[in-house]
Amino acid sequence: MIAFTCMCTFGNHWSNGLITTMKTTIEKTLEINNSEFATLVSVTNLVNTFLCIALGFVIDKFGGPLMSVILTAFHLAGAAVEAGATTNGLNSYHVLMAGKIIAAIGDGSLDNAQHKIFAAYFAPGNGFGVSIGIIWSIANLAQYVGQSTANVMSENLGSYSWPLWISAIISLFSLLSAICIFVLDKYLRSHYEVVDYSKRVGQPSAGSIKTGTFNWPAVRQMPFTFWFMILFATFENAGVQSFVSISTQFAQQRLKKGAIVGGWVSSFYLLLPVGLTPLEGVFIDAYGHRVTILFLSGCMFLISMLLLRFSETVPTFVCAYIFYAFAQSLTPAPQVEIVRSIIPDPHYYATAFAITESVVQGSIVIIVTAAGKLQDLSPNDSLESAVTVWLVYAFACVLVSGALLGACYTSFGKRYLPAARLSEVRPKNLAREVERLWELRPHTATEEGKRDENATPKQKEVALKSPVPGSVSLYARWVAIGAGFSIVLIAWVIFGFGVEWGVHGSVVAGTTGE
Repeated sequence: MIAFTCMCTFGNHWSNGLITTMKTTIEKTLEINNSEFATLVSVTNLVNTFLCIALGFVIDKFGGPLMSVILTAFHLAGAAVEAGATTNGLNSYHVLMAGKIIAAIGDGSLDNAQHKIFAAYFAPGNGFGVSIGIIWSIANLAQYVGQSTANVMSENLGSYSWPLWISAIISLFSLLSAICIFVLDKYLRSHYEVVDYSKRVGQPSAGSIKTGTFNWPAVRQMPFTFWFMILFATFENAGVQSFVSISTQFAQQRLKKGAIVGGWVSSFYLLLPVGLTPLEGVFIDAYGHRVTILFLSGCMFLISMLLLRFSETVPTFVCAYIFYAFAQSLTPAPQVEIVRSIIPDPHYYATAFAITESVVQGSIVIIVTAAGKLQDLSPNDSLESAVTVWLVYAFACVLVSGALLGACYTSFGKRYLPAARLSEVRPKNLAREVERLWELRPHTATEEGKRDENATPKQKEVALKSPVPGSVSLYARWVAIGAGFSIVLIAWVIFGFGVEWGVHGSVVAGTTGE
């Protein structure tokens, strides 16, 4: 199950960096500017600002295995359209974008389907972290191979369509893996009693994998710690994931080398996560410290962007990419793990993850579009000014994760953000920590609304992870919900500006003979 689940996204992640790695070639061949290229890259994220929430509901309703098949089929169709858009001299920007949109239907929620499968088969602190680590190890390996070979194939085979066709073939392999997941899941459930670890408290553990329902009232019941995590992901996840859109061209400019060297250098950072993320998953399962790892990830990201922005030497550039590799390694596993560990009811895991992904996708649209415009405004097409945007994101994620880490070790934080503290402790010490936090919060209430000294440890844990009663807490959570929706709305507006900037840039280039 682990092997097939990891491989069903191999094609997805293989293709992730292809377009951005061949940025220089695509811009020259399609005769588009940086704003138009940013639109091409960010359209995938824009589609998923709302689509991933809707698909989160569908995944819960029909199950992770079945949806893995459907989503990988969409990605395969999109990959084939992308490849066709660059074949036989067609070189159509709009067809290429159409392929990206079709592939985006599968790309955005395929990770959610994977996590849903593993959330059912593995418990927090008992295999879930390791399984997520293995997922991202394989994902980074696929992206590394795709990125590092794209420009090599493009130059040696005479066309940049070849890397895209290879990606489509790999996507077919992923579809076959997804079909194997579906068949294997059916077999396991017909021959064994499968324990579902994402069940609601008090619900029978065995049964269908279709656990969870997307429920808007449940959104209001998410603790403030959850919204803190979304704020962190808005900057950290979006910043780390979107930097790949300029990494190859930035390497070309800084090293003054061609596309092949730029592709190799910019993809080299993916090798570290291949080996580190499974070990990180083992560490999280054994020792916890999820918030600490997120803080370290933010610090690595900040150091990387500071080095890239304020130094132009080659050794510093290499050092910066190494720190970026550490940030890439430390982000995914604790992010997925902590979302599951801080929500009061695992029944709504898909709701929580879908909301997080939606806001992150919106943030990526904002940063990629803004960076494309800044590069167009540069007199020599330099990316130096664009890196400033990532530097701001890095500062923000360090501040947010630092505040969350402080809350884990101060009496004020333990009182008002107990879910953060519970995600930080060692899994085997969770029950003891629940009792400590229960005593620290004298007004903690059970689901019945009154404190019950005879509550079970599990009931106490659920109560501690639930929102703190009171109008201030309710107001703060509504503000957080509004802020998340605002980010998505701003992303759509910024994307519209990006389209306008791209069209305007093309007209100006045409009238000046550039």
